[in-house]
Amino acid sequence: MTRKQKKKYANMTDLAEHISKKTSGFIQSSNHRDLLDIVDSLRSHGVSHYIDLPQIIVCGSQSSGKSSTLESLSGISFPTSEGLCTRFATELILRRGEKPEINVHIQPSASRTDEERARLSAFAGKTKGQDDFPNIIEAAKEAMGLTGTEGSKVFSTDVLRIESTSPSAPNLTLVDLPGIFGASDKNQSDDDAELVQKLVVSYMRQRRSIILAVIAADNPFANQPVTKFARDIDPSGLRTLGLITKPDKIETGSDSERYYIELAQNLNVKLSLGWHVLRNRSHNTANDTAKERDDREDEFFSNSVWSSLLDKSQLGAEALRSRLREILWKQIRTGLPGVKTEVQVGIKDCRSKLTQLGKARSTRREKHTYLQRISSVLSKLVRAAIDGVYADSFFESFPGQQDAFERRLRAHVQKILSNYAEKMRNDGHALEIVEDDLEPTRTSPRRYMMRCDYLEIVKDLMVECRGRELPGTYNPLVVGDLFSRQCKPWEFITQNLVEEIHEAAASNFNKVVSEICDENTRSRLMKGHIQPALHRLRQELKHKVDELLGPHLSIHPITYNNYLTDTVQDIQTERHDRNFDELSRNSCGHTAESLHPSEAIAKVDLKKLLSALKLGTQPNVEEYTASLVADVAEAYYQVALKKFTDDVSVNAIEACLIQRLPEVFSPDIVWDLTDEGVERLGSEDENTVKERAELKTKLDILEKGLEDLDAFTARTAILALTMEES
Repeated sequence: MTRKQKKKYANMTDLAEHISKKTSGFIQSSNHRDLLDIVDSLRSHGVSHYIDLPQIIVCGSQSSGKSSTLESLSGISFPTSEGLCTRFATELILRRGEKPEINVHIQPSASRTDEERARLSAFAGKTKGQDDFPNIIEAAKEAMGLTGTEGSKVFSTDVLRIESTSPSAPNLTLVDLPGIFGASDKNQSDDDAELVQKLVVSYMRQRRSIILAVIAADNPFANQPVTKFARDIDPSGLRTLGLITKPDKIETGSDSERYYIELAQNLNVKLSLGWHVLRNRSHNTANDTAKERDDREDEFFSNSVWSSLLDKSQLGAEALRSRLREILWKQIRTGLPGVKTEVQVGIKDCRSKLTQLGKARSTRREKHTYLQRISSVLSKLVRAAIDGVYADSFFESFPGQQDAFERRLRAHVQKILSNYAEKMRNDGHALEIVEDDLEPTRTSPRRYMMRCDYLEIVKDLMVECRGRELPGTYNPLVVGDLFSRQCKPWEFITQNLVEEIHEAAASNFNKVVSEICDENTRSRLMKGHIQPALHRLRQELKHKVDELLGPHLSIHPITYNNYLTDTVQDIQTERHDRNFDELSRNSCGHTAESLHPSEAIAKVDLKKLLSALKLGTQPNVEEYTASLVADVAEAYYQVALKKFTDDVSVNAIEACLIQRLPEVFSPDIVWDLTDEGVERLGSEDENTVKERAELKTKLDILEKGLEDLDAFTARTAILALTMEES
């Protein structure tokens, strides 16, 4: 090692040890150390990329003293100024290790291109000592494109990660975030304000982060929204600690001082974790050593009203480290079981997705095997879906689930067919024929007709259809003509049913295929095979519907169902009873049901009653024949409607489509695929290869993290047992 390299290494070692000394207060006992160690172990494996881990985030408005606060906690001199300073999130990862060293790199944001990610990932800051950190920050700004030139970005969503290792350092993470601001100027726009707010809020939402909300005493509280964001995100305040900085910048005895003292006493904006007060370095004392900074702080508090009205545990950097240590320890202790659960869920999710992706496949045999597996599972799930056997986890349903019907195909089909039957009952007939003494159920005059008017149409049709029948009788074909007119809507309603059923089947296939294979394969299968196959089934279904509908439109009415005569009898009986009651009511004021047996018969004018009944029941052959034709046509419509609805449901929907769905992509189909078909359906694209690699990396990271968590749980249990025995 050259002299220059030795000097550089010595400087880095000195800096790492300096950081270690400043942060060693975060460790109080072996319990604290064990908890911090397990979190760092998870972070070092990369678990923090997928699971929120405990960390301390420092956030506030611009120039509120965030960076100075982080410096007082960590010992690193972050650049500070009265104006725009922090341009990106800076994560300070402190780790305990045998050899003191510092590594600096940039974690690119998700919005970066692959080329930009490669360039930023290659960034490595070099430090020769404490004074070099501002240079590292500037180099990072330049790498992120924050050059300060016209047209360049002002803020970045990239993250600067500073990893400091030393033998006595605690294992924890501190995060410095850009300052929140509201008003734009020539240096920062409204879009920048929105970007910074989203960045800060995203860190706050990490539910295991401790929020250190920094408020500057020399700025009106109402102008600093950080506590509002914190209270919105952490309403219980269980992980938010308020920090008041720059208490030396307000006049002694002023209203501002009284306001912020009241705030620090937790009498104004109340936080469960309370408030703390810190005196930061000023412009004139920027070059003070850490000891000089602490001495000035102690001197200020000892000679001010703050120390007389607040507890010592709320004042100064040393006390802040102690409070954060205790809060961090509790946060880790209570959050670790949840971390373990999320890790286990993440492992399960990775394995499920890797099963979907299948093994890497480059040969025809590998692709064919993959398609065979998919077809086997697909046929099984589709068969279960149409049989209504929902035991598989794929069919799991919970309140509010939007796609339950899409998965449970039989339930979906049943609902569609029930709606179809109701639609046919209500809207299948072109005209509602309304009895003259009743009210229509339809609202549009074009969709109903009173019976007296309808009988005139029937009479005209009887003349048009006159054949060899005797006078006073009718040609049976009249019933066929009336029926054909009434059943016109059947075709439209039933074709809509075909489309609904086809859509339900396609949606079910899409859900099943999405569940059992990757997106690339899903797209290939749906577009290249399943959708064309379903299209063919739909065409066959349409032909079957036309076949079932044809006889009703072209052949004379045929039925041997006694429901026809029973219905005619019921229709005529109901009409007769209503007419009889109307005649009786008009002649004597009573009906057979309304006249009480005890009432004197003398009250009834029998002559008037009998005359009315005689006149009202006088036969009219033409009217009777037309009425009978209308009644028979209505009864036949009811018989045909029931039969057609059932025929469509069973012989068309069920036989031509539903029961044939498991054959759409069955193992037999896959077995007969050509080489070109296997290549077209079974090949994987670059995204699939990349996703598999990322999932394997994530799975490896989470499994290592779970091993550490299991080991920690075992150690904790053994230690607890040992303490009980002793």
